[in-house]
Amino acid sequence: MTVTFDDAALRARVDPVRARQESRERVTREGRRFGVVLGSGWVVFQSVVLVVGAGALAALAVVAVQFMFGADGADLTTVVLAVLMVLPLAVGRIRSHLRGPREREIEEYRLEQFTAANGLTYRTGELDPERPAALFGIGTSRVASDIVSGPSPRPFEAANYSFDTWVARARMPRVANYVEFALTGSLPPMVLVTKSPAVAASGWEPTAPQERVQIEGDFAARFEVFTTRATEEPVRHLLSPDVQAALTAVAERCDVEVVGDRVYVIARRHLPMAEPAYWEWIEDLAALVSLLEVRGRAEQTAGVAEADPARRTRREALFAAPKGGRAAAVGCLVPLLVGLVAAALITKITTG
Repeated sequence: MTVTFDDAALRARVDPVRARQESRERVTREGRRFGVVLGSGWVVFQSVVLVVGAGALAALAVVAVQFMFGADGADLTTVVLAVLMVLPLAVGRIRSHLRGPREREIEEYRLEQFTAANGLTYRTGELDPERPAALFGIGTSRVASDIVSGPSPRPFEAANYSFDTWVARARMPRVANYVEFALTGSLPPMVLVTKSPAVAASGWEPTAPQERVQIEGDFAARFEVFTTRATEEPVRHLLSPDVQAALTAVAERCDVEVVGDRVYVIARRHLPMAEPAYWEWIEDLAALVSLLEVRGRAEQTAGVAEADPARRTRREALFAAPKGGRAAAVGCLVPLLVGLVAAALITKITTG
């Protein structure tokens, strides 16, 4: 059975005022008002510390340049140039604080309308979620957000997920998006770890007694395969050419774990769940899971048909790197360089 979602609610225009009102009612209903206020305050505090710290470093850099060109020490020019150097950073943080909550309210509103139209359930978040996949057994500060679940064509759950891992005393924030499908039967336990160079490092590993299985062909260049020694042959049988082609087409940038009567497809980043392309991808994953079940029953498989190049392009865009990061970095570095050059020129002129 093929699932097709009605994504009209994700495409429709949203009234920001209505989205804000719905968000406030949802926060009150779920008892999250204190947490929202605390979280917002913490983000503002972090921004203030970042901007003030950057300003202090900028002032030190300006003073160093002034000394190099003969100045006696810091003066009003030092302060003015330091402020101008960190101004783009401060403006960017302020814009983020103003736009971020509004965009989040619209995303939640779209998802709530979408899930209602498709007979699904929607929850904004869950602390320390317990799931059988290895991903949920590691790290601290574990939070699942935008949790969407439904019964068709098989029980499934999709959500973004955040957690922290630690290297010595250094905190390493990690993010993921997972899709869980229930199986009508059982498949041999296995983990597929993507080798795609376009994804972030994994924050989790297959657990013992699973071991790496050598797979021949192009598939071995895209995934590492793990399973137990007792299920190595069933896993080799499961990964037929049709299944390998489907996995490569639909989930090449994801890790896949089969555990018990569940299949998890895990992307190593948050995905925009309010985008129609995300739910097209869920439809494709549902077809992939059906293919796995057919192969697991030793029946003839026919692969996953994909005749729409535009659909594939939209799916690839889901996993593209977020735009704006490089531009933001350049926007902060240029004022820094200009400020240091200005400090040198002004000092040279004033000291003769």
